[in-house]
Amino acid sequence: MKKYIGIILNFPISIPGFIGALLSGPKRVAFSKKPFAIIFYVRNFWWWQWLPGQKGVRGMANGWVVQLGPHELPGDLEHELVHVEQAERAPFIHFFKYWLENRRMGYRANKYEVEAYDRAGNWYKKAE
Repeated sequence: MKKYIGIILNFPISIPGFIGALLSGPKRVAFSKKPFAIIFYVRNFWWWQWLPGQKGVRGMANGWVVQLGPHELPGDLEHELVHVEQAERAPFIHFFKYWLENRRMGYRANKYEVEAYDRAGNWYKKAE
């Protein structure tokens, strides 16, 4: 029951993920059961890359929507699924907690990113 409540509470955060996936030119869609996620393999993140420091983004998660771009590296899917699990642990508010942590500590020291990189076994590397 708790899982379903989390899915419902993360719905407003997942909507921008759907919109972003559609804007990014989805090539393929997959699903994850645990954690529940809809995974979009997209052509590029043109709508996101104009922001400072965002060029070469490999993937992102919004609620239970994951987007993986053309520069995906091994472990990136697992990394994004960790973010989905984090959102399940703190439905609706995870997005805000992540954003505040990012503003306070920066991307590399963000505790949510550290957990995702550690558990996924991948590393921070900007795509070229």
